[in-house]
Amino acid sequence: MRLSESGKVMLCAVLAGSALLGVVGGHEARAAAGEGTSLPMQLDLALGLEAMSGESKYAIGGAAVQADGLRSNEMFPMSELEWPLDIWLARVDAGWTLSPSWRINGILKTSLSEPDNHIIDRDWLTDSMPWRVDVYSESAVSSFDALIVDVNLEWTFWQQSLWSAYAGAGWQHQSFEYDGALLFQKSPSGLTGFNYQGNGAKGVSYELNVSMPYLLVGSEHQLTPRLRLAGSLAFAPLISVEDETVLPLRSKTASGDMDGTAWLLDLAGIYYLEPQWFLKAGLNHVKIDADGDQHQSEGGQPLGSIELESESKQTSGYLTVGRSF
Repeated sequence: MRLSESGKVMLCAVLAGSALLGVVGGHEARAAAGEGTSLPMQLDLALGLEAMSGESKYAIGGAAVQADGLRSNEMFPMSELEWPLDIWLARVDAGWTLSPSWRINGILKTSLSEPDNHIIDRDWLTDSMPWRVDVYSESAVSSFDALIVDVNLEWTFWQQSLWSAYAGAGWQHQSFEYDGALLFQKSPSGLTGFNYQGNGAKGVSYELNVSMPYLLVGSEHQLTPRLRLAGSLAFAPLISVEDETVLPLRSKTASGDMDGTAWLLDLAGIYYLEPQWFLKAGLNHVKIDADGDQHQSEGGQPLGSIELESESKQTSGYLTVGRSF
């Protein structure tokens, strides 16, 4: 589902209001507490910006099954598409410290910009020189929406002096939607009939949805009375990935269904300006790998299926300002 700009603002406002009622992040809660004291339930809310870079891409090839059941083994890859992720996001961090050992965290991110980098499509039509691309095209991103939701529960199982360690479980959902307009197409290998210039019309739409239940471990260090450092690493062993590519000029649709794994890394520093106000700056990285099958149809008629591999690499830097309640 694609959100309008007003819808994004409303969604952020709803989450912020919910956080004030009780869905809030617990990392910040411990910094305000003295060593050895028992923490009351504490709410924290932070708003900020995030700059993301990276890309999602998929490739098809290998084992193929036509609609009539005929099987073949195609070269891999025979087609590869890259979807850029150089974007700005608004983010709301929220959480609830339940006790000195337990806390719930929640994050909502929504896109504020469209990628400047282009959608890239590479096709290999002949297997005599598989290292040489036969058809290459670039499309400008004409419309884009992103929504990322992350929730987790953390348990602090060890604490000594200025150090603590925790483990937990969570779930992250990512949704990206693109519309692209062809800029140009050419044949690097010299094939005829593949050179085109775009006219601004929408040539491709793409939707990607990733669901990632994960396990995490992390640690925190109180570096100074005002500054705390935190880091966590999460592994998602059973992720689900679904995507859909639509080529409206050809009335062609390709739908993918994949499973795979993901790694999520987060490093952050939290600086308390006042007992209740803080700044948080951090870096995070997400690496997703999945494979499955792509089912294709044209004009509403099934064409068959083919092997599909997908990966996404996302690196972000963020800055938020927050308050403890």
